[in-house]
Amino acid sequence: MSIRDAIQAGVAAATTPEMLAMRFRHELTFALGPHIWNVRCSVRDPQRIDPKSLARMGQLTSAQGVATSDLRLLTVHPDDTVPVPGATVAWDDGTLEVLEWSQPSDFTCQRLGTCALRRP
Repeated sequence: MSIRDAIQAGVAAATTPEMLAMRFRHELTFALGPHIWNVRCSVRDPQRIDPKSLARMGQLTSAQGVATSDLRLLTVHPDDTVPVPGATVAWDDGTLEVLEWSQPSDFTCQRLGTCALRRP
C-alpha cells in the first residue's frame, strides 16, 4: 500500500456519517444581504493550533485589523456550500464573520475558513 493509498483510506474512514456528525456538530445559518447558507460546521479557536500557523494568521489579522485572539477557524461539512467572505452569523456572544477561505485540500477537497469573532 502506498502512502497515498493509506491517506485516502484514512480520509474515507473519517467521512462515515457518524464521524461527519461528530466533526461538524454545529448547524449555523450565515447571511450576507439576501443570501443564506445553512451549514453544518466546526468552529475552532486558533490559539490551540501550532505556532507557525498562528504566525501566518497573524499576518492576515494585521492586514484586516483583527486581533489574533478574535480569530476562529471554520470547517464546513463537505456536502454543504461554504459561505462567501463577508457572511455573518451570531456566535458566542458576538458575530462570526467569514474573512477568507484557503485553497481546497488535495486529499479531502475541504477548505479552511478564517473568521473574525466581533463582539460588541
